[in-house]
Amino acid sequence: MFRFNKCHTARKISRSKQILSRCQSSDTSLPKQADVVIVGGGASGCSTWYHLCKKGIRAVLLEKNTIASSTTWHSGSIVWSLRPNDVDIEMMRKTRQLLANLEKETGVDPGWKSSGGLFIARTKERLEDYKRSHTLGHYFNIESHLISPSEAQKLCPTLDPKVFCGALWSPGDGCADPSMYCAALAKGATKLGGQLFENTPIVKILTEPTPNNEKKIIGVETEKGSIKTSNLVLAAGVWSRLLVQKIGLDIPVTTIKHTYLTTGNVPEAKDTPCIRDHDGKLYFRPQNGEVVLGGYEPNPDIIKELGKDHQFSLYEVDKNVVEGHWKNALQLCPSLEKAGIKSSTCGPELFTPDHKPIMGEDPKCVGLFHCSGFNSLGVMMSGGVGEQTAAWVTLNRPELPLFAYDIRRFTMPQRRDRAWVIETCHESYASTYNVNYPNHQPLAGRNLKIDAFHEALVASGAVMEQASGWERPAYFVKDRTVPVRGYDWYGHYGHVDNEDKRYEKELEGDMTFDFSRHHDIIREEALAARENVALFNMSSFIKMYLTGPDAREAADWLFTANVDQEPGSIHYTCTLNSRGGVEADVMVVPLEEGVGTLVGPILKGKGYYIVGEAKAGYQTKAHFRKQLYRKNFKSLVTEMTAKIGILSLQGPKSGELLQAVTEYPITDEKLPYEMSRLMKIANQTVRVMRVSYIGELGYEIHIPQDSCIQVYNKILEAGRGFDLKHAGFRAFNSLSCEKGHHMVNHDLRLDDNPVEAGLERLCRKDGQYQGKLAVERLKQEGLKKRRVFFTIDTPVAVFGFESIWRDDQVVGYLRRGNYGFSLDSSIGIGYVSHPKGKVVDNEFLKSGTYQIEVRNKKYPATLYLNSPFDTKNNRLYGRYESDFQEQAHFED
Repeated sequence: MFRFNKCHTARKISRSKQILSRCQSSDTSLPKQADVVIVGGGASGCSTWYHLCKKGIRAVLLEKNTIASSTTWHSGSIVWSLRPNDVDIEMMRKTRQLLANLEKETGVDPGWKSSGGLFIARTKERLEDYKRSHTLGHYFNIESHLISPSEAQKLCPTLDPKVFCGALWSPGDGCADPSMYCAALAKGATKLGGQLFENTPIVKILTEPTPNNEKKIIGVETEKGSIKTSNLVLAAGVWSRLLVQKIGLDIPVTTIKHTYLTTGNVPEAKDTPCIRDHDGKLYFRPQNGEVVLGGYEPNPDIIKELGKDHQFSLYEVDKNVVEGHWKNALQLCPSLEKAGIKSSTCGPELFTPDHKPIMGEDPKCVGLFHCSGFNSLGVMMSGGVGEQTAAWVTLNRPELPLFAYDIRRFTMPQRRDRAWVIETCHESYASTYNVNYPNHQPLAGRNLKIDAFHEALVASGAVMEQASGWERPAYFVKDRTVPVRGYDWYGHYGHVDNEDKRYEKELEGDMTFDFSRHHDIIREEALAARENVALFNMSSFIKMYLTGPDAREAADWLFTANVDQEPGSIHYTCTLNSRGGVEADVMVVPLEEGVGTLVGPILKGKGYYIVGEAKAGYQTKAHFRKQLYRKNFKSLVTEMTAKIGILSLQGPKSGELLQAVTEYPITDEKLPYEMSRLMKIANQTVRVMRVSYIGELGYEIHIPQDSCIQVYNKILEAGRGFDLKHAGFRAFNSLSCEKGHHMVNHDLRLDDNPVEAGLERLCRKDGQYQGKLAVERLKQEGLKKRRVFFTIDTPVAVFGFESIWRDDQVVGYLRRGNYGFSLDSSIGIGYVSHPKGKVVDNEFLKSGTYQIEVRNKKYPATLYLNSPFDTKNNRLYGRYESDFQEQAHFED
């Protein structure tokens, strides 16, 4: 029953205007200068302004209309406690804490109601998904309970218990009034000296060039005058992209219409919890005896061009969208039918390609900080967003490990490619409430970047995964091919469904929280690398040259290890931020005079070849370039990723196979471990690096792009005599985890110090490098957390984010989880802290009894200081004479 009431919407707008009229703009003229200028007065902009003012920063907020008048005012403003990952949970917790304390601090009620939240599971798989969040929440001390349908109905009488199989009850969830919330933040900021200027649109962003051919912020120009500043935060929501285009940049966001409905009076819904019905693609929020409900349809209306103004404005509602949401709502809550629909709201929301916000300093413009793209979660994330953006501006980096939010996770080609952005944002919206399978792969935006081996590997059975835009093998199937087809938009907008569903069918094997259906394939590939020889394509890894007159000084500052050593030698090292947090880990090769090829360039003076992990590649490059700028080094970082391919031979027979394709002597004397040499394969000059990420005898072959196929064919031909096996990154990640190697942005993040991560050996004592003071201080003070390795006694699938229990107390959670095929055990890597905040020493680690909680069930586990696989590194040196022997539990 549909009864659309435009008067109801008008009353809501009038009420919001009345609340926000209390936020008085500064009655002075614009200041000539400010420490920070924030553009945009929505929840995230106001929160950032407030947190900057709390730090004593002279911050000015500019809003083109009035605060909260664009998209924030009509937000659902539900704030959950649990999400499928640690960072989201932390960000939302900061929002709840802020909402709970704002009235006491400012005297303004933010409209916070802690009514609790219910997550409804209509399927068993969805319930398993909720169990993962429930388990992770134990570490963060978040109360939640897995309950039956009848128990859920007692909390919310509108529910039909026959429709679902279980629920997750989270008592700490709630909702806020978005207009009251922004009013409270504004009051708090102005009390602390912040200045607000409404009806002050930006006319121009003022920049000047930097020595590294980029830009830096020097001010803003408005209709009321100009403000000098070196820090600009763009929190303008759907307008952010238009503003950043003023300085020739772009951000990967798309504006999409989002609809929610408000029912008539539902007496039994009063004071009931907020609800998320992911399987029904819906959320519900009680509001003054009515129910607000919205959802995510597969064919939303994508807005190609915004109007000139959007103050308290809405779009016409699509009746088909309303009918779809209403039908799903009545399945779960049939009693709503009697109340009917009182009104509907359709407004613009900004979505991103991976459903994560766009935050952080732009790598192409010093002092420009992004704060947008919240995927309808702006209010929910705003407390953490404001706090972390304030830290980003004042400390140069956030305090939380926000790689998944950092704009630098997107390369410049991705940011500029509107076709790629729009289709990935569409899938992001349409899949908002999909089950969070750990090995999920997107269908949109694929084949953006392919390397020289791509077609040959697909023909050999490669099933591809995506990494920072690159296609790379996940694993290989036999006797068939599984190509990734173009995005079909799920058959909407006039697109025809792909007839070729091979890739989509293949992905179904990973739609589980148990072991993948491809587990045995991955085992075969992993054991081939352990027992014989396997070939990995690692071309997606970032490759860079560091050159220039100050290259040596730059390397000393950037890297914790001493890389100023013999030309051709290979050095594993970290690069840190000023607080000692790990920004990246890379392999660095000091170079000698080359032969004039891509892998052996002719240099003037010192130079370094740098190789880093693919998913963090652009972030790593941007970090290096930012440091060169800050320190005014006359040096240059040149990326070579697309111009150099990498094939990696790994396993006991890798040296013999390599010798079969080159005349260069592959011996310990000529090519020792951690050394590289230029040589010829198939008459092509390549750089061979004797190195392994998986703990085996191994060789990486770095090949100029034009030579890739010749070298690949030569290796494949010779490999037939060695039973060479192709292997993908699923096996690679298992092998790397089993050896205990680190993975950046997982068990090695910017909130981890290398000493905590067990990488003290990489931190040299002589000279200065960024973050050294923090490293030395931690050595003196002792460690409050320690990176450790676990084997789990029972075979159970672990992926990361499982809670670690010691003597029945939660002391951490896994950052990585996998299966170790040589150890024949489920394995995990995580950090353990003392429950009382004390220093974590070996005695504390030794004395506990450990369990790993996997989806609400605890499994006995054994803790090791380091991986028990090949503890003496015999395999790395090609010493396979003695069989693998398991390490005693605490061998250092």
